Amino acid sequence: MAAVSPARLQVIKAHAEDVHCVHTAHIRGKIGLMAPNDLTYKQVQGLSRGLAVLKVLSQSEHGRAALTDISAATHLHRTTVRRLLETLRLEGFVERSSDDGAFQLTAAIKQIGDSYSVYDEVAEVALPILRHLSHEVTWPCTLATPEEDVMVIRAATHDISPLSFHRGMINRRLPMLSTSMGRAYLAFCQPKARENTLDLIAMKYAAGEVPAMSLATFRQILLRTEKDGYGSNYGEWSDDKKVSAIAIPVHKRSAVVACINVVAITRALKPQQLAARFLPSLAEAAKQIQSKLT
Repeated sequence: MAAVSPARLQVIKAHAEDVHCVHTAHIRGKIGLMAPNDLTYKQVQGLSRGLAVLKVLSQSEHGRAALTDISAATHLHRTTVRRLLETLRLEGFVERSSDDGAFQLTAAIKQIGDSYSVYDEVAEVALPILRHLSHEVTWPCTLATPEEDVMVIRAATHDISPLSFHRGMINRRLPMLSTSMGRAYLAFCQPKARENTLDLIAMKYAAGEVPAMSLATFRQILLRTEKDGYGSNYGEWSDDKKVSAIAIPVHKRSAVVACINVVAITRALKPQQLAARFLPSLAEAAKQIQSKLT
């Protein structure tokens, strides 16, 4: 297990103390032993200021802001804000853009409070690679991981793509039958995983919970996906008919742990055009992500 830095250990300890005290206050309050303002600990000013900086970044457009804007929003001196940002950067929660010097949140911030899994690992590893890919192709890119019969978006570059037409994509759930990443996952995952997932989808068909597309038709789509080497959709998802996308799998050893895609709008590019222009770059991004998975 990797060593925890002194700064991060201090934050963890402060958080643990806060949780303990709040829990104790809640219990005692229920039985009338503690007044609301009867606090038994002092506020950790540095932690409060750091959280204020994170809150400003999270509420800023695209999760990024200049130092002067953060200073104005938090009412903290620029020097103080700069020290806080540098600490957060060293801890991996914030990064600074080489283009304009603005500060932005990293994928690591989403891991606080969540258990760490292979899906967390692939999302963390993928984000900078997806950002580079999105700069190259201009269109937004996303990474999603499988969960039952859907793909869950874990990383996205809609915040930096000038051609993005969506915001708030993280944790959005995509149906496997009608999206490029769902089709790529089922076409290239292990046969047992595919059949188990299709069995689950068949149960939902029986309950009338999925769109009208026979599984026989979908299996033909999977055969085409295997032949093409990438998953695609062209306005086939009823919730977002303007989407055109291509996707390929990301492997960890022999298992497909995620899929990544390039997303355009149907009136601009068809999947075949996306593949002709960007499939090699997409494949290189997947290769880079796979090389970094432990």
